[in-house]
Amino acid sequence: MKKKQGSSEKRFQTISLMIMLLITVFCLMPFLLMLAASVTDENVLIREGYKFWPSKVNFGAYKYLWAKRETIFSAYGISIFVTAIGTFVNVALTSLFAYPLSRTDFKYRNFFAFFIFFTILFNGGMTASYIIWTQIFHIKNTVWALLVPNYLLGAFNILLVRNYYTASIPASLLEAAKVDGAKELTIYAKIILPLSKPVIITIALFSGMAYWNDWINGLYYITNTKFYSINVYLNRLMNNITFLKSSSSITEGANLAGLDLPSVGIRMSIAVIAILPVLIIFPMIQAQLIKGVVIGGVKG
Repeated sequence: MKKKQGSSEKRFQTISLMIMLLITVFCLMPFLLMLAASVTDENVLIREGYKFWPSKVNFGAYKYLWAKRETIFSAYGISIFVTAIGTFVNVALTSLFAYPLSRTDFKYRNFFAFFIFFTILFNGGMTASYIIWTQIFHIKNTVWALLVPNYLLGAFNILLVRNYYTASIPASLLEAAKVDGAKELTIYAKIILPLSKPVIITIALFSGMAYWNDWINGLYYITNTKFYSINVYLNRLMNNITFLKSSSSITEGANLAGLDLPSVGIRMSIAVIAILPVLIIFPMIQAQLIKGVVIGGVKG
């Protein structure tokens, strides 16, 4: 009986592994296709379309980006700074906001919980937000325009962290700390934070990804090139190349000057450049991310 059960379990594990490998392949295919397209000759790409194995390799798109490396490195610096600072502040505010909401003895718990949930369902719209940020707070063409709007604090992350605190940290542990004379700040710093590593890493990744991939704030609030983040700059670069391609006279002049203006392949090379940091960081925190999402997603 045990032998039969062990054989059945082994067969189940084998089938599960095969399914997961198949899913992994499907997940990798778009990235591999993007990478192949980024090194495919422009004319071949237009004529034959996207292929996993290009018939003619050309690094023209990367050469074009390398010619603009100083500006790209500067934009990378802005993105790294904004992502680092924004993620740190987002995690700090989210954790501090979620902690009192997880405490059943907090008097205004229901009010603030409703207030947060309300912001998920309704907002003032882009026009009202633009007027507030530019006319009242005057953040246009400042680094604050990339930090504050949209991503500094999120209702979903607050609820995720609150649920994690409620489901994973026993109330009896907090009560014992209070009996021993610990203040709220001590409880938060010495008990809550050390036990919240999975969910903290989870919201840090969510926030970091949002800041890194953001180009909407740059589109609305940034016109000064020195404040361009990598995604804002690459988006503007792509638009400029499209404009040059649409003007035959300008394009002919550029070709006479020896400049290569790839338009199809450069989209893929831009995506590769923008996604590289994510590919490096994500595998390092994958285990903690899964744990934080699973536990934090449980209703508290």
